[in-house]
Amino acid sequence: MEAVTTMEALESLIERSKEQTVVLFKHSTRCPISAHADEEMVKVAEDFEPQGIAIGRILVVENRDVSLACADMLSIKHESPQVIVLRDGEPAWNESHHAIRYDKLESVLGQ
Repeated sequence: MEAVTTMEALESLIERSKEQTVVLFKHSTRCPISAHADEEMVKVAEDFEPQGIAIGRILVVENRDVSLACADMLSIKHESPQVIVLRDGEPAWNESHHAIRYDKLESVLGQ
């Protein structure tokens, strides 16, 4: 899982989604729900990054500007934790809070 700490890194991942599936994970280091989502995303990364899916993690407190820009650029309401799957430069699926689960992402990424 790569750290997305700059606008350039965010823009690069969005651009890469035109060639490969990209998952953006917005994570709050201060939230217990987000801590559980992070555990799920670590499993997702272990299984799906080797298959060519790029996964980026945005720390919403530490990189608030990048997190808010992500919401604006993709026209998706900001939430945290939040997962956004990008295909062809556009959001294909997103979910937040307790709905961030390995089984759901496995289903979406397997399509």
